[in-house]
Amino acid sequence: MTRGTLRAEIISIGDELVHAGLVDTNSSYISQQLGALGVAVQRFTVVGDGPDDLQDAIAGACRRADVVIASGGLGPTLDDRTREVVAKVLQEPLRFDDDSWQQVLAWFARHIRTVPDSNRRQAELPQSATALANSVGTAPGFRVTVHGAELFVLPGVPREMKVLLADHVLPALQHLGALQPTAQACLRVMGPSEALLGERLGEFMLPGRNPAVGITASGGMLSVRLVGTADSEAAAATLCEQTAAELRPMLGEWLFAEGLKEVPELVLERLVGQQRTIAFAESCTGGLCAARLTDLPGSSQAFQGGVVAYSNAAKLELLGVPKALLEEHGAVSEPVAAAMAAGARERFSADCAIATTGIAGPAGGTDDKPVGTVCFALATADDSGSTDSKAWTVRIPDLGRLSVRNRAVYEVWRTLLL
Repeated sequence: MTRGTLRAEIISIGDELVHAGLVDTNSSYISQQLGALGVAVQRFTVVGDGPDDLQDAIAGACRRADVVIASGGLGPTLDDRTREVVAKVLQEPLRFDDDSWQQVLAWFARHIRTVPDSNRRQAELPQSATALANSVGTAPGFRVTVHGAELFVLPGVPREMKVLLADHVLPALQHLGALQPTAQACLRVMGPSEALLGERLGEFMLPGRNPAVGITASGGMLSVRLVGTADSEAAAATLCEQTAAELRPMLGEWLFAEGLKEVPELVLERLVGQQRTIAFAESCTGGLCAARLTDLPGSSQAFQGGVVAYSNAAKLELLGVPKALLEEHGAVSEPVAAAMAAGARERFSADCAIATTGIAGPAGGTDDKPVGTVCFALATADDSGSTDSKAWTVRIPDLGRLSVRNRAVYEVWRTLLL
């Protein structure tokens, strides 16, 4: 294996992913971790628990790739078949691994729970496999060579998968070598359509370019991601920054944030760094802003509180919006948004507050205020300590209720990052 040729595939296993509509988040997380390490991920596969399909997926991936990371199918029930299928691909029996069983027993003892007999299945491994200890759950993973590829099988539960990936997989890959030093950058954009942005950046997105440039759309936000490779991580980072410097003038006012972290994380870092506190007054977003910020550890350093004031009565009673404003301008209006933001800032004694009020659809729109009309306001303290509010309106394309609400949340993040 020569430098820069380590190829990887990722398999996510479970009927719930293909039949119940659950989102496969494991693959994207694993891919991010491998990319940072310098491993080239070539393919994702999502497959159900059916033994024939699962066997084809595992065997095929191991024939194509140098490294395969699979997650799922290691539970105690009869539909958790990954152990058996891998053993079948290897044409070898399962063995009972006593060390793994002792770890399972220890987990149940720590949680003061009775051990069902079915959990013994979780200590079974293909004969030639090496167990990967699971410090946070009952499903040990394992590592084994299949068709010349290194196959790592991890639990499907994201929390457990992440621990085993960090404890076992990433250190093992570093020892395999053949890693290509890689760096990434990400520019966050709002305003243009994906097609318009793609046309503007077309010359940077040609195959084979280094760094590679790609566009991802999510909830009304576009991410321009740069992936550079070089002889060292520092050199790869320099390539990314050189291209980013060319892109920034082309993006202009559409560009509102940079960084590999998720946008709420960037917002929290900004607030904490500026020692500012914030509150939310949400109507159409229904608490999404507060929820996504408080998903993050350390959010209490900046987040003071929020109010979901959906009805006019709630806006009046909880936020002190004057009845006259509601009657004259309607709930979806800049004066009402400004009053909502001011009310939240004052009630929570926050340095700033943002309000959202709009028409997410599918009904409720009018000629003057069609579906997708959302009014925002930012309230801050002026030099005298009084509240100063500014309000604005965004006409969000009506691509469905969820799309309108997500786009509104990104407008809040954009406001806090500019």
